[in-house]
Amino acid sequence: MYFCSVFKKNGMSSFESLYHEVEMNVREAVYRFSKLKSQNQELRQENEKLREELSDLRKRLEDKEEKLKLVELTGTIIDREDKTELKKQINDWVREIDNSIKLLSGK
Repeated sequence: MYFCSVFKKNGMSSFESLYHEVEMNVREAVYRFSKLKSQNQELRQENEKLREELSDLRKRLEDKEEKLKLVELTGTIIDREDKTELKKQINDWVREIDNSIKLLSGK
C-alpha cells in the first residue's frame, strides 16, 4: 500500500512534468511552423516580384539589342559622305518647317 501511494505520488508528478514538457514542445513547434509559414509567404512574394523584374529586364534588353542592330545596320548602310548629305537634307527640312510655322502663325 505504501508503495502504491508513493508510486502514484511520484508517477503523477513525473507524468505532469512530462505532459508540460510535451505541451511546451508542441507550442514551440506550432510557433516555429507559423513563423516559417509567414517567412515562406514573404519569400514567395519576393520571388514573384523578382521574376517580374527579370522578365521586364529581359524585354528591355531585347529592345536595346534590336535598337543596336538597327543602329549597326544603319551605320553600315550610310557611309560618311551619305551622312553629311543626310544631315544637310534634314537641316533643310527643319528650316522649311520653321518657315512654314512662321507663315502659319502670321509672323
